[in-house]
Amino acid sequence: MAIKRKMQSVLESWASSDARKAFLLVGARQTGKTFTVRQFAAEHYPHFIEVNLLEDKDAAAVLQQARDTKDFLSRLSLASSVPVVPQETLIFLDEVQEAPDLLTVVKFLVEDGRYPVVLSGSMLGTELKGYRSFPVGYVQIERMFPLDFEEFCWSQGVSPDILDDVREAYRTRKPLDEGLHSRLIGLFRYHVAIGGMPEAVQAYIDSSYDMGAVRTIASQIVEQYRFDIAKYAEPRAPQIRAMYDAVPSQLDKVNKRFRMDALKRGAAFSRYEDDFSWLIDAAVVLPTYVVTEPKRPLKRTAQPSKFKLYESDTGLLLSQYAPQTTLDVIANEPSVNFGAVYENAVAQELACQNPSLFYYHNSRKGEIDFIVERNDGSLLPIEVKSGKDYKLHTALNNLLGTRDFGIDEACVLSMANVEEDERQGKPVWYLPLYMAFCIAEETNGSLAGVRLTPPGFDAC
Repeated sequence: MAIKRKMQSVLESWASSDARKAFLLVGARQTGKTFTVRQFAAEHYPHFIEVNLLEDKDAAAVLQQARDTKDFLSRLSLASSVPVVPQETLIFLDEVQEAPDLLTVVKFLVEDGRYPVVLSGSMLGTELKGYRSFPVGYVQIERMFPLDFEEFCWSQGVSPDILDDVREAYRTRKPLDEGLHSRLIGLFRYHVAIGGMPEAVQAYIDSSYDMGAVRTIASQIVEQYRFDIAKYAEPRAPQIRAMYDAVPSQLDKVNKRFRMDALKRGAAFSRYEDDFSWLIDAAVVLPTYVVTEPKRPLKRTAQPSKFKLYESDTGLLLSQYAPQTTLDVIANEPSVNFGAVYENAVAQELACQNPSLFYYHNSRKGEIDFIVERNDGSLLPIEVKSGKDYKLHTALNNLLGTRDFGIDEACVLSMANVEEDERQGKPVWYLPLYMAFCIAEETNGSLAGVRLTPPGFDAC
């Protein structure tokens, strides 16, 4: 079964839009960027030219020297035997971080308007940061993530109607049929264990569900990330690699906040700030910043030097633990604490819609795993629970009981079905972990459908 990605729909909207822009797809390596573009091209264009600028250094050198559209197309014809037909040929420049000057050449194609072009690359956040010739206004930028839970369900043959039923249950806060709930919880655990890297998911399908094959691929991707750090992050590669390697052990602690002494005794954040930024821009970790006050906008009181670092994918995280941990996740082994792993899974789902993640910590009130700002402006505190004591949440109670914060409800994600309780006179919703993608959809920052008429004017 071919893996379906939501980015396909984004590409289709771009292709049908009146706005003339190139499409720039960024994200960590192995998240499925190249495959998605190829699949999109096969379904929508008679002709397709792909140039991998990492593998074809000669093509990269030739194309970067183009002076205008005609010159670029002439040079492109040297790198491909595919005809360049206006409106019918999709030009795809992959691994564009290897030839950053090509981004200025793209302006020629956009201004011409006859040749749709897609760019893709890994580590772009690091390689192009501060790049002065970046063609602002000429490029639509989208970020690719590993498969989210909904996409994983599609890969396992789950009907989209089932996921719509989940959305409806979330919207109405009604429990799902127990049989369906049990099936979805099982799928969620498998998604956590396998992760969302397309190659790992495809290997699981193609190998008749061999978890050994999945782990091998996940381990290889982790090594590829470490190799990329060594390649792109000189001269600070050793420090940045140490940060990346420390993520699993830091998440395994009771207080999951990243501790600087994991790198060096007495280390100060100011010394490593740029290194953390490099790792975050490379999209291989998901930072979640502490806020000192749970009021919107959350960024106002976010502390840049205090954060948790989650892996970009739970399959990659579990590949760095003992193999039995993966099997324990699938079996929901009651003697194991999966708190950090499930928090990582929730961070992934939230980041797919809005990469800005926050949590709340106060020495007197306690700590809340996540706090999100929804599109309607309301805040939703979220606790993630892995065990049967999911109704014990003192910090959440304290938060709801603080009138100053103005928080009207809270949410606990666990293995249980939908149910409602009350704390401090306010509702606490107990939702299954797989509904994290529903919460994420309320935080994507979209104003689609919102229409406001300026004062003194009547709506037409």
